[in-house]
Amino acid sequence: MALFSTDLEASIYIVLITIILILINNLVSFLLKKLKSVSIKYRTIAKFVLRLASIISIIYLIIEGLPSFTSIDPTYQAILTGSISTAIAFASSGIFSNLISGIILLILRPFDVGDLVKINNDKGIIRSVNLTRIVMETFDYIIIQKSNSTVISSPIVNYTIKLGKLKNFQEFQKKINAPLDEGIIDMFSRSPDEQKLDYEKDLQLLYDKISKKRAHNIYVYSFVMDFPYVRFRIILDQVEDLCREYREKYIFGLKPRYNVLSFGFKIQLKIRILSLNSDKIFDHQSQFANDLNKIIYANKMN
Repeated sequence: MALFSTDLEASIYIVLITIILILINNLVSFLLKKLKSVSIKYRTIAKFVLRLASIISIIYLIIEGLPSFTSIDPTYQAILTGSISTAIAFASSGIFSNLISGIILLILRPFDVGDLVKINNDKGIIRSVNLTRIVMETFDYIIIQKSNSTVISSPIVNYTIKLGKLKNFQEFQKKINAPLDEGIIDMFSRSPDEQKLDYEKDLQLLYDKISKKRAHNIYVYSFVMDFPYVRFRIILDQVEDLCREYREKYIFGLKPRYNVLSFGFKIQLKIRILSLNSDKIFDHQSQFANDLNKIIYANKMN
């Protein structure tokens, strides 16, 4: 026996219940987003379970609520139900593949929302993660959605340093130092001792800021630029001033660091930016690179 007396009544109730379930899903998603104490993992699982329960409820109402469906001969009803189930199975095979991949991603956690990552050849910030797909925004301000099955089979580079619980400044320094920070570039007008002292002072300021804010991550971004051999020493002094300016304006968490990768008719520098906020790098990295190009262009004209 059907849950409702007529198809019209059933249709009205199904539409109303569907609208209510959509509103409930949106409300729960909004509340979970506001609850910062709930981890991304549990937020994602909770939203998925609610959506799955909503879909099952609607399917049940359609099958058991419409009198025209329940009045069909049991033999044909079984055939129809089987056909629908088979169609749903084929249609959802990709969904379940993404679902399994999403669960694996939640367990392994190669990245979190806000992390700077490179997936295949796409670089950007992770904007959202759920059990079927991730959304990232590239440095070209393009929104990309990737299925979890694609993500899990792709090479992933995460430019985020997870600090965890730091015991002291020395542990912090060891965690964020890159090979280029260990050596001293001999091309500055200042002495190596002055460079080292300046770097450690800058690092201490960042450590104090992290301790005060109780930040857990540092976001790193590196890129390579070619500089002309002619007037390179003058250009390098101007680059040093620009890096200091970006640090003093608190655009980046630490003064950008760089080292020489190759030396010839063109000199290749690898530049490394660190920040407590991935959006700072996202918003200002292109402007910083543009300012470097202006320095190069201005010296070519002289």
